[in-house]
Amino acid sequence: MKKIIFVLAAAIVVMSCNETDKNADTNTTTGSNATISKDSLDKLNAISNAANNPGASTTSATADTANQTTIEWLDGTDRDFGTMKQGDNLEVSFRFKNTGKKPLIISNVTAGCGCTVPEVPKKPYAPGETGVIKASFDSNKGQPGMNSKQVNVFANTNPVMITLAFRVDVKAKS
Repeated sequence: MKKIIFVLAAAIVVMSCNETDKNADTNTTTGSNATISKDSLDKLNAISNAANNPGASTTSATADTANQTTIEWLDGTDRDFGTMKQGDNLEVSFRFKNTGKKPLIISNVTAGCGCTVPEVPKKPYAPGETGVIKASFDSNKGQPGMNSKQVNVFANTNPVMITLAFRVDVKAKS
């Protein structure tokens, strides 16, 4: 299941890169402060092709460690936001830093339920660059009481999926 999600996420990244970078030269695609080589895009295209052809093997595309990088979560991966009133929205953010030697490509960010809506960063992060994963929690869609939520980040790291968690105690309307 993780492989399928990764393949689909990579396909989304490849398609969005192709749309936003049509004017880039044929050897590289550039994002803000980072350059992705044609080799990297070719590998992502291989993953995308595998997603469109479910019977094909994805082993070589997903096992490629040459373009993996490392990530450091500056505020940790598990946060407690205390209490909030039912009806309020909570903006959650997790700061990160690319601590590897390759561009960090976040291909997808998902949440475990409809009360949490994450944002997917649209650019690669150069080595040493920092960024933020943001999500919005709507307490009207959550339940009163303690809420534990997860945000899954898919990137060219090992492991491919990193789970961020947060808790908030929602006080019911009086």
